Parts: sequence; C-alpha cells; structure tokens
Amino acid sequence: MIVGTLTLLMLLFGGGDGLAFYLTNLKGGVKEHVQDKARQEIIIETSKSLSKDLGELAEEIDDHFEDLAEVHSEYDSVASDVDEAIEALKADQKELSRLVLDARDAMHEQMTKDEWDAVFAAEDLTK
Repeated sequence: MIVGTLTLLMLLFGGGDGLAFYLTNLKGGVKEHVQDKARQEIIIETSKSLSKDLGELAEEIDDHFEDLAEVHSEYDSVASDVDEAIEALKADQKELSRLVLDARDAMHEQMTKDEWDAVFAAEDLTK
C-alpha cells in the first residue's frame, strides 16, 4: 500500500517545478524582450502573484501529505480514510494546474509571439 501511495504521489505531482518554475522566473527575459513598460509590469506582477499563490498552495500540499501519512500509519484507518486524503491531494493538483495555466494565459495575452519566443529562448529552461 505504501508503494502504491508513493507512486500515486509521484504521478500527481511529478518531479521538479516544471512550468511553474519557468513562469515565476521570467523577469530578466521580460525586461529584455518586452519593450512596453506597462505590459512588462503586468507580466512581472502575474509572475510574482503566481509565486505567492504557489507558496500558499505548497503549504496546503504539505498539510495534505502529512494527513495522508498519518492515515497510512494509523492501524484503525480504513480505505475511505485513505481515499479522502488522496482526494485532497488530487484537489491540490487541480488547483496547481489552474494557477499555472491561468498565469500562463495572462502572460500570453500580454506578449506578441516574437516576444514570447524571445523570453522563453532567453531563459535557461533546463535549470
């Protein structure tokens, strides 16, 4: 059961920070490649807001991981207890996706294709 749970957690949250990392670390590329100061500020503010929201979500995820570990280790827990803890983590995954995609869409609206390509080409996306 522990192996199954760990596998589920890896599938739910994957490794690394993925797209969220890229969207929260674009300030240099945006300042360099987006010439309009008003759009720069909107993009950078969106990035900062995403970072803040992800930090808050990370705290919730930590709590839900602790809940799952606790349920797992309790002798008297039943399948529905584990299911409930896993559902909380699935909700976290859904919220993570929503936050990242909403931020991406907001940034996308503020950049031309050339700016977008230049900003992402300027960033080291392999960090």
